[in-house]
Amino acid sequence: MKRALWWMLLAAVAGTGWVMAAGTAAAPPRVTVSSGVIQGLRVADLPRGGAFLGIPYAAQPVGALRWQAPQPAPRWEGVRDASRYGPACPQAPSGWLPEMLGVEKIATDEACLTLNVWTPEMHPKAKLPVFVWVHGGGNVEGAGDWPPLGVTLAEQGMVVVSIEYRLGVFGFLASPLLDGESPHHASGNYGHLDQIAALRWVQQNIERFGGDPGAVTIGGQSSGALDVCNLMASPPAAGLFERAILQSGVCVDSVYPTLREAETSGARLQKDLGIAPGQGALQALRDLPAERVLEAAEADDDLDLEPVVDGWVLPQQPAIAFAQGKQARVAVLAGSNANEVSIFASPIVGGHSSGPKTVAEYRAWLQRKFGKYANGKLAEQVFREYPAASDSDSRRTFEQMDTDFDFGFGAWLLADETARAGQPAFLYDFTYAGGGKFAELGAFHSEECMFLSRKYWTSWVAEPEDAGLSRDMIGYWARFVKTGDPNGRGLPPWPAWKSEDGRAQELGQRIGPEAVPRVQGFGVFQDYLHYRLEKVTQ
Repeated sequence: MKRALWWMLLAAVAGTGWVMAAGTAAAPPRVTVSSGVIQGLRVADLPRGGAFLGIPYAAQPVGALRWQAPQPAPRWEGVRDASRYGPACPQAPSGWLPEMLGVEKIATDEACLTLNVWTPEMHPKAKLPVFVWVHGGGNVEGAGDWPPLGVTLAEQGMVVVSIEYRLGVFGFLASPLLDGESPHHASGNYGHLDQIAALRWVQQNIERFGGDPGAVTIGGQSSGALDVCNLMASPPAAGLFERAILQSGVCVDSVYPTLREAETSGARLQKDLGIAPGQGALQALRDLPAERVLEAAEADDDLDLEPVVDGWVLPQQPAIAFAQGKQARVAVLAGSNANEVSIFASPIVGGHSSGPKTVAEYRAWLQRKFGKYANGKLAEQVFREYPAASDSDSRRTFEQMDTDFDFGFGAWLLADETARAGQPAFLYDFTYAGGGKFAELGAFHSEECMFLSRKYWTSWVAEPEDAGLSRDMIGYWARFVKTGDPNGRGLPPWPAWKSEDGRAQELGQRIGPEAVPRVQGFGVFQDYLHYRLEKVTQ
């Protein structure tokens, strides 16, 4: 009789999505999600919760589902093991891996649409805030455990989710062949559709991990942040999140190709792979091994694989949507690092310097980038804002200009447009410089992720100040996820952005409000953006 009552109780609890494993408290946690039962891992730092890794959130995009919108994940029988990460999506080897993760390569597979969940409290009535992380990597590389934020942030009282999504040629290829089979007559943006599918999975399932589907923050770094920004302008993503964190990446300073422009990439790839046009071409593309498709894409530098204004996922340029106040009305925390681009030229991540080394080369670069606007005067205006007095000064000046152009200006503009739309915005300026081989790089791209995850790169030289900055940054991010405001007890005050007198929060050796560095020069970048947007809307 007692045994029968136990199984009745177990069945009742399983119906809520929360399965208590029989036996000792150390037994692995189980949860019933929409596709079946999964068994995760006990985590010492999350004693009332656990981790669930490699959960399929959609059908795997292989065979006939390559270059299709994600389909629902099929159900499975029995208990699925969720104790290991799934593979990352197909990508070329990365020079960042040895420093970031201490490995030369990671496991990849086209069957990659999985996500990971860390929770501090398993009970479905816990109603914890949820943080969904979109990894960076230029939308061509990266994985859901870059960086390992899960346990560190879940300890702060939130459910953390990281996702894998299609990258590069599998995630952003546009083609007339694909348009023809789409009910929306669109192609490309498959990586964004994966992100949206993962957010829908969160809405359906996260309560079973103790999360609140009505309190979801989506965040990302670099291209992950750009993707978050695009989702803020995407109708299919509407209502799937309430807050957004964007680290070193936005869409408000970008101009994407139209679908017709991007479709030429499909024809290029088809030609690169030796597939004749006509009936059967699309099937032939889907029949090819993923490795061969990836190799062909990597070999063609002219292949354009980026988000596209497709009339569906992105019905218009996100920059225009934000300027018109049509983006998702959510609170935003955004910012950039003081020396973003220094790392790209560094041998630390396999890079090499290709920037200008003389004043003449610097002027020539500006002319190529800005010279065709304002009757050729815009390039000279940028030089006046970022002047190089000598050849020895040209590289430093170029890197500062390029950091502001590609990162600082966009973060400032996003905060300003968010505030003008009536939503809270908080802008940061990360300025912390490391030691050792990192000293000359200043506050470089992705450095802030080390302080949020407490997982430092292989060659990082630890300093006493690291722990304090890490503690405060984690505190700010956690408060924002919970309340939409980073301010909280024990944290230095961080003012909300005001369009008329905006202040950023410096995050470095000093933590506190500051005037936005070099904001007086951002007008030339705003002019450049306006010229480009005028051209695509004519």
